[in-house]
Amino acid sequence: MILPETVMEALSFGIAVVSMLIGVVGIVLPVLPGMIWVWLSLLAFAWFTDFQVVTPWVFAVLTLIALVTGTSNIWLPYLGAKKTGAAKRAIFLGLVGAIIGTFVIPIPLLGTVIGYALGIIVGELLKHRDLQVAIKASLGGVAGWGIATVVELAGALTIFIVFLVVALTG
Repeated sequence: MILPETVMEALSFGIAVVSMLIGVVGIVLPVLPGMIWVWLSLLAFAWFTDFQVVTPWVFAVLTLIALVTGTSNIWLPYLGAKKTGAAKRAIFLGLVGAIIGTFVIPIPLLGTVIGYALGIIVGELLKHRDLQVAIKASLGGVAGWGIATVVELAGALTIFIVFLVVALTG
């Protein structure tokens, strides 16, 4: 038996809401790629409803929000470290440290951030031989990471709220 279209739309809306909420949680507890999950949920719903509920323009704007906020965990830690004086080599070592930390301390996000911070400290110590300078640069990078999480969460919640408004009023 094929379900009536309104029941199918209601079911797809419910699945999209739950899926987006899982993505939002994934931003705070990074077990899964949260923003990608939110965006894929939006795409699936828009596709299922032939872009009639979430129009192509709304989808394009929400995709732009997802791109900017979803990549903030790349560019904000860089800007934070750069703002506090980190050298390019220190930032590079921070990225290497983040990758190593992810595997050495497999607690979601914790190992990555610790590895990033330690990598910047090592890079700055190699350049300046000053622990104070190294710690300052490292804290700037970690602060950027924290701000990036808030930015990504705000982007995901914006997408979710716009989705709810469009789906419930359209």
